[in-house]
Amino acid sequence: MPPAPVDRAASAAARPSEPEAGSRIVAVVLNWNGGEETMACLRSLRACRGVQPMALLADNGSSDGSVERALAEDPGLHVLRLGSNLGYAGGNNRALRHAFAELGADWVCLLNSDVVVAPDTFGQLLAGVHAAQEDDERPVGAAGPCLMYRDRPEVVWACGGRIGPQLNVTQLLHHGGRPPDGEPRDVDYVPGACLLIARVAVERAGLLDEEFFCYLEDADWGVRLRQAGLRALAVPRARAWHALSASTGGGYTAGRKYMTGVNSVRFLRKHGTAAGWAALFVFDLALWPLALVRAALRGGTAGAVAKLRGVLDGLRGAHVDAAVAARFARRPR
Repeated sequence: MPPAPVDRAASAAARPSEPEAGSRIVAVVLNWNGGEETMACLRSLRACRGVQPMALLADNGSSDGSVERALAEDPGLHVLRLGSNLGYAGGNNRALRHAFAELGADWVCLLNSDVVVAPDTFGQLLAGVHAAQEDDERPVGAAGPCLMYRDRPEVVWACGGRIGPQLNVTQLLHHGGRPPDGEPRDVDYVPGACLLIARVAVERAGLLDEEFFCYLEDADWGVRLRQAGLRALAVPRARAWHALSASTGGGYTAGRKYMTGVNSVRFLRKHGTAAGWAALFVFDLALWPLALVRAALRGGTAGAVAKLRGVLDGLRGAHVDAAVAARFARRPR
C-alpha cells in the first residue's frame, strides 16, 4: 500500500518545541467528521507546556471540512489523509507507522477527537512512566491519564481499565467516582481515548488488531502487551477530559452497545477460556431478560436490545466495519 499523502508545515516557526531527548511524543488525533470537537482537541495540544507533543491529524476520510479548518487554524499541522474510514484501529495503525518511521517519535499518544488534554498532561505521563520504572525495571509499554467527563470535569470516566478473570468483561476503573491518589499504578489496559504507546510496545506486541475496527481493541492490546512482558500504567496526576465519541453515537448508546457486543465475541475467540465463554452465555444471554428489566427501570431498553443483537451477530461471525459505524452515526441521538 503506498503511503498516504501528508501536508507538511510551510513554516518551521509553527512547529511545536522538542521534548527532551528520548521522549519525543507525537500526538495522533484520529478524525472522522469531528468538527468543533477536533478543533478543541488540537487547540489543547497547542496549549501544552513543558513537554509539548507534535500534533498529527490522521483523517479517516472526513467530508465535513474539518481538515481544512484545522489547517486554517494551524498551517504547520501535520495531516495524514487516509482517504476512507479505516476505524479506530486501522486509522491509528497508519498513524503509528508514520509517527515512528517518519516523524521520529519515541512515544505516540492516540487521542480521540473528543478529548482535550491539560497543559501538563504529557509531562505528567512521562514523569509517571519514569517513576514507575524506578520501582520496577520492567519496561512500560503504555500509559494513560485519568480521563474525566467533559460535562462533569471532576468525575472520572476512566483511570485505566481492568479485564475480568474470565476474559469476558472489561471495566473502566474508578468510573463515576473521584480521581485516585496520585501515584502511577499498573492496570490491565489503557483506554484508547487517550493512550500513550511506546515504540517498544509496537516492536514487541505489534499494532492494533484492525479486525476490531472500534471498541475492545485497546483491551486486546493490553493483553498482548502483558504477554510481551510490558506494563500498562494509569497516571492519575495526568488529566484529560472526554466528551465521549460523537462519531459512533457517544456514550452508552445503542451503537456503542451493539459494536461492543460483536467485538466481545471476537475478544473471547482470541483470548477466552471455557470460563469466559460460560460467563458470556450466562450473563449476556441467559440472564439478558434481567438486563432488559434493569434498563427499562432506568428509562430505556435500546442499549440492552442492541447489546444482545451484537452478541448474537458476533456468534454468527459478524464484524464491525465502516458501514456498521456509519449506520449508527447517522442515527439521531
